[in-house]
Amino acid sequence: MVLSSDTDTDRPPRRVRQSCRTSVTIGTICTSCYSFFASVVRQESAMGQAVDQAFEGLRKMVASGRLKPGDRLPSELELCEELDVSRSSLREAQRMLQVCGVIRSAPGSRSYVSQLSARDFMAGLRVAVPLLPLEDYLGLYDMRAVLEAHAASLGAARFSDEEIDRLDNLSQQMAAMDWSTECESMDEQFHSLLISGARSEAISALLEILRRRGRHYRIFSHDMDGEIKTASDAGHARIVEALRARDPATAATEATHHIRTTRHWLESMQPQPEIDG
Repeated sequence: MVLSSDTDTDRPPRRVRQSCRTSVTIGTICTSCYSFFASVVRQESAMGQAVDQAFEGLRKMVASGRLKPGDRLPSELELCEELDVSRSSLREAQRMLQVCGVIRSAPGSRSYVSQLSARDFMAGLRVAVPLLPLEDYLGLYDMRAVLEAHAASLGAARFSDEEIDRLDNLSQQMAAMDWSTECESMDEQFHSLLISGARSEAISALLEILRRRGRHYRIFSHDMDGEIKTASDAGHARIVEALRARDPATAATEATHHIRTTRHWLESMQPQPEIDG
């Protein structure tokens, strides 16, 4: 991610802008996921307003702090009386909140509020993103580039020498072999470690979801002359070089270029998703 120099004194410092942009991106995607699944369930529900009423009532209980993370929900009878809805409407609303990661259920006992962590709120995304067609999935690549570049820039300052050595070893091992299941696993380890530079559960959780869908498009298996892998190996090496130099700006730039190169190959090849199992 390349940011312009700060010449306008009214603008916040570059790092502040970058952090704000990342926070807005995560908040926006979580909110979109929440709204998407709620709208789908509402459209399929014949109970309409009653389900909305139950949904909003439960949501407000959590938002107000009346129900805190880990708290069990009141009994169905109590909730139905308070929210003035039927049991079927209440259960539909609870299912919607489960999809959104707000509520968890346990066999033989009442549902309870999740820990409301980043991973909980992204539960819906874990369902939705793997279903996206390639055209829509590619639309998420700009967000992936921003977040992974942000993680790389922070990693340049935060990674220990041992972590950078590990990234370097993974990069060199991948470059020394043909593409294979083992190489794919190393690529996953490389990016997971790179992303950990942000020290952010939210960023790690979101990028994990985006990368999971990316693994369904196996462009390397169609890379007969090795051009894609050569470009990927070179990108890994440049990222490591920037990290070792403790250069946040270059690390961000190289991470962005690496992600955008992958997007270019996906757009050019238009591969079909390959789902194991």
